[in-house]
Amino acid sequence: MTAVVPTILGIIILGIMVIIHELGHFLAAKACRIRVLAFSIGFGKILFKKKIGGTEYRLSAIPFGGYVKMAGEQPDDERSGASDEFSSKPKWQRALVAIAGPLANYVSAMLMLWVMFMYGVDHPKYLDRPVIGFVADSSAARDAGIMAGDSIVSMNGKPIQSWDDMETQFLTGSSRYDVLLVRNGLQVRHEIRKDLAKKSESYAQPPFGMLPVLPAVVGKVYDTLPAAKAGLKAGDTIVSIDSAGLCSWFQISDLVQRGNTGTARLVTVARQQAKLTIGIVPRFDPKTKRQVLGIEMGKPESRKARYAPAPAFNLCLKKTRDFTTMIFEVLGKLVSREVSAKELAGPVGIIPASGIIALQGVAPILNFMALISINLAVLNLFPLIITDGGVLLFLLLEAIRRKPLSIKTQLAITRFAIAFFIVFFLYVTLNDINRMPQLFKMFGR
Repeated sequence: MTAVVPTILGIIILGIMVIIHELGHFLAAKACRIRVLAFSIGFGKILFKKKIGGTEYRLSAIPFGGYVKMAGEQPDDERSGASDEFSSKPKWQRALVAIAGPLANYVSAMLMLWVMFMYGVDHPKYLDRPVIGFVADSSAARDAGIMAGDSIVSMNGKPIQSWDDMETQFLTGSSRYDVLLVRNGLQVRHEIRKDLAKKSESYAQPPFGMLPVLPAVVGKVYDTLPAAKAGLKAGDTIVSIDSAGLCSWFQISDLVQRGNTGTARLVTVARQQAKLTIGIVPRFDPKTKRQVLGIEMGKPESRKARYAPAPAFNLCLKKTRDFTTMIFEVLGKLVSREVSAKELAGPVGIIPASGIIALQGVAPILNFMALISINLAVLNLFPLIITDGGVLLFLLLEAIRRKPLSIKTQLAITRFAIAFFIVFFLYVTLNDINRMPQLFKMFGR
């Protein structure tokens, strides 16, 4: 599969979310009887336009956003003082127009999540048990004494019944976690401390270096790589590597790296109710600087969970809250430098990622679209001058001063903000470009 299909799907998905956001502004402006000069999907060169009822509807070349142009909206716009100009309207109406875009994103995100839970969510069965399948060597969990195979009973006094319960606890952002677990039939207590988390860890990595038990079933074996040449087959379940037992797929890479380059690994697999041991000499990949077998994980067993409208709505509210708090958590970590700014993604990264997820089915794409919509809503409400939050900030200053800022001041602030956002956009785009090789490794080999 090439990157063309997911990129096209991603552009469509991002376009839908932009339409929703701008439609919120558009409908609010119409409701307040503000003259809308243009409604555009995309920026830059106009590819198509049609004027209907005084509004020019446009499709523009750069699909990374859109805009609603209203009469008398910008500081340097010609203003006649007409009653249908944005600047002539009461402050509450202008605030309503500003907040309508983020509100439309929020409402649509909640609707997507509600539909998702009613449609049905594929839930991997391996997440039903709160059992640790892998602990990274350099992690807060390893420093706390957590080991693969441990079964979590409670965290900070809260009962844990599934891996989802664990992730919910980690979302609280506590500085320490008192963990009660079962190991070899005995209950043991350990403390995971946030200050032991490595500064180099990304927020996208597993919490404190722990991953769940994922059956080590081989889904694909690449013909030209060592595993295929040694006789490993799709459907095999890897039981051990060099006599070290496996309880999760995530342990495979770690165990393969422990041996010397050019030395065979003794891989024991279960195949059709029989066990056999195969010698495989991993190949060193100079790009990743790791030894590889040449296998791909099999799709884990899952069950589809469908919910009635009322329970689905409750789950929708919870998911919306989780997505919102996650944004502030990541922003907090950016400020404290726990997360590098290099982790930030822009439209160039979001578009193919959206397309990749769209190929996975209805529920994953609804979930992802809801996440992006909530991100758009929250970030647009930040008082960053040229965002919707910036408009609200200007209105607040106008209310405090009992008069608007001077046109000269508004223009100076707006130009500075535009320059800042251009630099920021270029920065996140560079991040996206640097990540492209890793992103598109997800398409075939």
